[in-house]
Amino acid sequence: MRGMTSSFLRAVRHGSAPALLAGWFVAAAPGDGRARAPDLAACLARLPDDPDGARDYATAWRARGGGAQAARCGALALVALGDPRDAAIELDSLAHAPGDPAARADIAGEAARAWQEDGDPARAFDSAGYGLTLRPDDPGLRMVRARAGVESGHAAQAVADLSPLPARADMLAQALVVRASAYRRLGRIDLARADIDAAVGRAPQDVAALLERGIVRQRQGDLTGARSDWEQVKALAPDSRQADMARQDLAVLEADPDAP
Repeated sequence: MRGMTSSFLRAVRHGSAPALLAGWFVAAAPGDGRARAPDLAACLARLPDDPDGARDYATAWRARGGGAQAARCGALALVALGDPRDAAIELDSLAHAPGDPAARADIAGEAARAWQEDGDPARAFDSAGYGLTLRPDDPGLRMVRARAGVESGHAAQAVADLSPLPARADMLAQALVVRASAYRRLGRIDLARADIDAAVGRAPQDVAALLERGIVRQRQGDLTGARSDWEQVKALAPDSRQADMARQDLAVLEADPDAP
Protein backbone atom coordinates (compact mmCIF):
# COMPACT_ATOMS: atom_id res chain seq x y z
CA MET A 1 0.00 0.00 0.00
CA ARG A 2 2.99 2.33 0.10
CA GLY A 3 2.52 2.77 -3.62
CA MET A 4 -1.03 3.90 -2.96
CA THR A 5 0.26 6.77 -0.84
CA SER A 6 2.61 8.07 -3.53
CA SER A 7 -0.03 7.58 -6.21
CA PHE A 8 -2.55 9.50 -4.18
CA LEU A 9 -0.15 12.38 -3.58
CA ARG A 10 0.66 12.55 -7.28
CA ALA A 11 -3.06 12.56 -8.05
CA VAL A 12 -3.64 15.44 -5.65
CA ARG A 13 -0.87 17.45 -7.28
CA HIS A 14 -2.31 16.91 -10.75
CA GLY A 15 -5.94 17.39 -9.80
CA SER A 16 -7.05 13.81 -10.49
CA ALA A 17 -7.70 12.76 -6.88
CA PRO A 18 -11.50 12.32 -7.21
CA ALA A 19 -11.21 9.67 -9.90
CA LEU A 20 -8.50 7.84 -7.99
CA LEU A 21 -10.49 7.91 -4.76
CA ALA A 22 -13.64 6.66 -6.42
CA GLY A 23 -11.74 3.75 -7.90
CA TRP A 24 -10.11 2.91 -4.58
CA PHE A 25 -13.34 2.81 -2.61
CA VAL A 26 -14.95 0.58 -5.24
CA ALA A 27 -11.94 -1.72 -4.96
CA ALA A 28 -12.42 -1.83 -1.19
CA ALA A 29 -16.09 -2.80 -1.56
CA PRO A 30 -17.61 -6.16 -0.51
CA GLY A 31 -17.17 -9.20 -2.71
CA ASP A 32 -20.51 -8.76 -4.46
CA GLY A 33 -19.07 -5.80 -6.37
CA ARG A 34 -21.20 -3.13 -4.74
CA ALA A 35 -19.33 0.05 -3.79
CA ARG A 36 -19.36 0.71 -0.08
CA ALA A 37 -19.09 4.12 1.53
CA PRO A 38 -15.97 4.49 3.67
CA ASP A 39 -16.47 4.13 7.41
CA LEU A 40 -14.45 3.99 10.60
CA ALA A 41 -14.85 0.25 11.12
CA ALA A 42 -13.51 -0.53 7.66
CA CYS A 43 -10.56 1.80 8.19
CA LEU A 44 -9.70 0.44 11.64
CA ALA A 45 -9.96 -3.14 10.41
CA ARG A 46 -6.85 -2.52 8.32
CA LEU A 47 -4.71 -1.37 11.23
CA PRO A 48 -3.41 -4.65 12.69
CA ASP A 49 -2.07 -6.12 9.46
CA ASP A 50 -1.81 -3.14 7.14
CA PRO A 51 -1.24 0.19 8.90
CA ASP A 52 0.02 1.71 5.65
CA GLY A 53 -3.27 0.75 4.06
CA ALA A 54 -5.24 2.22 6.96
CA ARG A 55 -3.37 5.50 6.63
CA ASP A 56 -4.00 5.60 2.88
CA TYR A 57 -7.67 4.76 3.36
CA ALA A 58 -7.98 7.56 5.94
CA THR A 59 -6.18 10.03 3.70
CA ALA A 60 -8.45 9.26 0.78
CA TRP A 61 -11.57 9.28 2.94
CA ARG A 62 -10.60 12.60 4.53
CA ALA A 63 -10.17 14.15 1.07
CA ARG A 64 -13.75 13.10 0.33
CA GLY A 65 -15.10 14.81 3.44
CA GLY A 66 -14.54 12.05 6.00
CA GLY A 67 -14.02 14.64 8.71
CA ALA A 68 -13.26 13.63 12.29
CA GLN A 69 -13.67 9.90 11.78
CA ALA A 70 -11.20 9.85 8.91
CA ALA A 71 -8.78 11.98 10.91
CA ARG A 72 -9.13 9.63 13.87
CA CYS A 73 -8.28 6.54 11.84
CA GLY A 74 -5.39 8.36 10.19
CA ALA A 75 -3.99 9.30 13.60
CA LEU A 76 -4.24 5.74 14.88
CA ALA A 77 -2.43 4.56 11.77
CA LEU A 78 0.38 6.98 12.64
CA VAL A 79 0.75 5.27 16.01
CA ALA A 80 1.06 1.89 14.32
CA LEU A 81 3.61 3.35 11.90
CA GLY A 82 5.82 4.69 14.69
CA ASP A 83 4.76 8.34 14.94
CA PRO A 84 2.80 8.47 18.21
CA ARG A 85 3.55 12.14 18.94
CA ASP A 86 1.83 13.54 15.86
CA ALA A 87 -0.97 11.05 16.39
CA ALA A 88 -1.47 12.18 19.99
CA ILE A 89 -1.61 15.84 18.98
CA GLU A 90 -4.26 15.06 16.34
CA LEU A 91 -6.28 12.88 18.70
CA ASP A 92 -6.21 15.47 21.48
CA SER A 93 -7.52 18.07 19.04
CA LEU A 94 -10.34 15.74 17.97
CA ALA A 95 -11.24 14.92 21.58
CA HIS A 96 -11.69 18.61 22.38
CA ALA A 97 -13.75 19.37 19.26
CA PRO A 98 -17.55 19.59 19.44
CA GLY A 99 -19.33 16.28 19.08
CA ASP A 100 -20.69 13.24 20.88
CA PRO A 101 -19.17 13.11 24.41
CA ALA A 102 -18.89 9.31 24.40
CA ALA A 103 -16.91 9.30 21.15
CA ARG A 104 -14.74 12.15 22.40
CA ALA A 105 -14.00 10.19 25.59
CA ASP A 106 -12.86 7.25 23.48
CA ILE A 107 -10.62 9.53 21.43
CA ALA A 108 -9.16 11.10 24.58
CA GLY A 109 -8.22 7.61 25.73
CA GLU A 110 -6.55 6.95 22.39
CA ALA A 111 -4.65 10.23 22.73
CA ALA A 112 -3.49 9.20 26.20
CA ARG A 113 -2.23 5.86 24.92
CA ALA A 114 -0.42 7.60 22.06
CA TRP A 115 1.30 9.94 24.54
CA GLN A 116 2.33 6.90 26.56
CA GLU A 117 3.73 5.32 23.44
CA ASP A 118 5.68 8.53 22.85
CA GLY A 119 7.12 8.39 26.37
CA ASP A 120 5.21 11.40 27.71
CA PRO A 121 3.24 10.22 30.76
CA ALA A 122 2.40 13.76 31.90
CA ARG A 123 0.46 14.45 28.71
CA ALA A 124 -1.04 10.97 28.85
CA PHE A 125 -2.29 11.77 32.36
CA ASP A 126 -3.87 15.02 31.14
CA SER A 127 -5.53 13.41 28.10
CA ALA A 128 -7.01 10.58 30.12
CA GLY A 129 -8.16 13.07 32.75
CA TYR A 130 -9.98 15.05 30.10
CA GLY A 131 -11.64 11.87 28.88
CA LEU A 132 -12.85 11.22 32.41
CA THR A 133 -14.58 14.60 32.49
CA LEU A 134 -16.67 13.29 29.60
CA ARG A 135 -17.22 9.78 30.99
CA PRO A 136 -16.25 9.71 34.69
CA ASP A 137 -16.77 6.01 35.38
CA ASP A 138 -14.95 4.57 32.38
CA PRO A 139 -12.63 1.79 33.67
CA GLY A 140 -10.34 1.92 30.65
CA LEU A 141 -9.73 5.64 31.04
CA ARG A 142 -9.11 5.19 34.75
CA MET A 143 -6.57 2.50 34.00
CA VAL A 144 -4.76 4.68 31.48
CA ARG A 145 -4.70 7.67 33.83
CA ALA A 146 -3.52 5.50 36.72
CA ARG A 147 -0.62 4.09 34.73
CA ALA A 148 0.35 7.54 33.50
CA GLY A 149 -0.04 8.89 37.02
CA VAL A 150 2.41 6.36 38.43
CA GLU A 151 4.95 7.43 35.82
CA SER A 152 4.40 11.18 36.21
CA GLY A 153 4.36 11.73 39.96
CA HIS A 154 0.63 11.28 40.63
CA ALA A 155 0.76 8.01 42.56
CA ALA A 156 -2.01 9.02 44.99
CA GLN A 157 -4.35 9.75 42.07
CA ALA A 158 -3.43 6.38 40.57
CA VAL A 159 -4.50 4.64 43.78
CA ALA A 160 -7.75 6.63 43.79
CA ASP A 161 -8.44 5.76 40.15
CA LEU A 162 -8.04 2.04 40.90
CA SER A 163 -9.89 1.93 44.22
CA PRO A 164 -12.13 0.06 44.04
CA LEU A 165 -10.48 -2.19 41.48
CA PRO A 166 -12.24 -2.58 38.12
CA ALA A 167 -14.91 -5.24 37.98
CA ARG A 168 -13.80 -6.48 34.57
CA ALA A 169 -11.85 -9.72 34.98
CA ASP A 170 -9.66 -8.98 31.94
CA MET A 171 -8.41 -5.77 33.58
CA LEU A 172 -7.95 -6.94 37.15
CA ALA A 173 -4.38 -8.30 37.06
CA GLN A 174 -3.18 -5.23 35.17
CA ALA A 175 -4.91 -2.92 37.64
CA LEU A 176 -3.32 -4.73 40.58
CA VAL A 177 0.15 -4.27 39.06
CA VAL A 178 -0.40 -0.56 38.50
CA ARG A 179 -1.85 0.01 41.97
CA ALA A 180 0.99 -1.97 43.57
CA SER A 181 3.47 0.28 41.80
CA ALA A 182 1.60 3.35 43.03
CA TYR A 183 1.53 2.07 46.61
CA ARG A 184 5.27 1.36 46.41
CA ARG A 185 5.97 4.92 45.29
CA LEU A 186 3.93 6.16 48.24
CA GLY A 187 6.00 4.06 50.63
CA ARG A 188 3.09 1.73 51.47
CA ILE A 189 5.05 -1.46 50.85
CA ASP A 190 2.71 -3.86 52.67
CA LEU A 191 -0.21 -2.75 50.48
CA ALA A 192 2.00 -2.96 47.41
CA ARG A 193 2.98 -6.53 48.33
CA ALA A 194 -0.63 -7.57 48.81
CA ASP A 195 -1.62 -6.20 45.40
CA ILE A 196 1.35 -7.62 43.54
CA ASP A 197 0.98 -11.06 45.09
CA ALA A 198 -2.65 -11.03 43.97
CA ALA A 199 -1.61 -9.96 40.46
CA VAL A 200 0.97 -12.74 40.12
CA GLY A 201 -1.57 -15.21 41.48
CA ARG A 202 -3.93 -14.27 38.67
CA ALA A 203 -1.25 -14.02 35.96
CA PRO A 204 1.84 -15.99 37.04
CA GLN A 205 3.71 -15.39 33.78
CA ASP A 206 2.92 -11.70 33.38
CA VAL A 207 6.30 -10.02 33.06
CA ALA A 208 5.07 -6.63 34.31
CA ALA A 209 3.74 -8.29 37.46
CA LEU A 210 6.93 -10.26 38.02
CA LEU A 211 9.10 -7.19 37.47
CA GLU A 212 7.11 -5.21 40.03
CA ARG A 213 7.09 -8.07 42.54
CA GLY A 214 10.87 -8.25 42.28
CA ILE A 215 11.11 -4.54 43.10
CA VAL A 216 8.75 -4.91 46.08
CA ARG A 217 10.63 -7.98 47.32
CA GLN A 218 13.89 -6.07 47.13
CA ARG A 219 12.38 -3.23 49.17
CA GLN A 220 11.35 -5.78 51.78
CA GLY A 221 14.86 -7.26 51.93
CA ASP A 222 14.01 -10.48 50.06
CA LEU A 223 16.92 -10.33 47.63
CA THR A 224 16.68 -14.00 46.66
CA GLY A 225 13.03 -13.58 45.74
CA ALA A 226 13.75 -10.37 43.81
CA ARG A 227 16.51 -12.05 41.84
CA SER A 228 14.23 -15.00 41.05
CA ASP A 229 11.46 -12.74 39.73
CA TRP A 230 13.81 -10.71 37.54
CA GLU A 231 15.48 -13.83 36.12
CA GLN A 232 12.02 -15.15 35.27
CA VAL A 233 11.19 -11.92 33.44
CA LYS A 234 14.33 -12.34 31.33
CA ALA A 235 13.47 -15.95 30.55
CA LEU A 236 9.84 -15.28 29.64
CA ALA A 237 10.33 -12.20 27.44
CA PRO A 238 14.04 -11.63 26.76
CA ASP A 239 13.48 -8.89 24.19
CA SER A 240 10.91 -6.91 26.15
CA ARG A 241 11.21 -3.55 27.89
CA GLN A 242 10.53 -5.36 31.16
CA ALA A 243 13.50 -7.67 30.55
CA ASP A 244 15.74 -4.65 29.97
CA MET A 245 14.58 -3.18 33.27
CA ALA A 246 15.08 -6.54 35.03
CA ARG A 247 18.66 -6.67 33.74
CA GLN A 248 19.28 -3.18 35.09
CA ASP A 249 17.83 -4.12 38.47
CA LEU A 250 19.92 -7.29 38.60
CA ALA A 251 23.05 -5.32 37.76
CA VAL A 252 22.33 -2.89 40.60
CA LEU A 253 21.62 -5.80 42.94
CA GLU A 254 24.93 -7.45 42.10
CA ALA A 255 26.85 -4.18 42.46
CA ASP A 256 25.21 -3.16 45.74
CA PRO A 257 23.07 -5.86 47.36
CA ASP A 258 22.12 -3.52 50.22
CA ALA A 259 20.68 -0.80 47.96
CA PRO A 260 16.95 -0.12 48.61
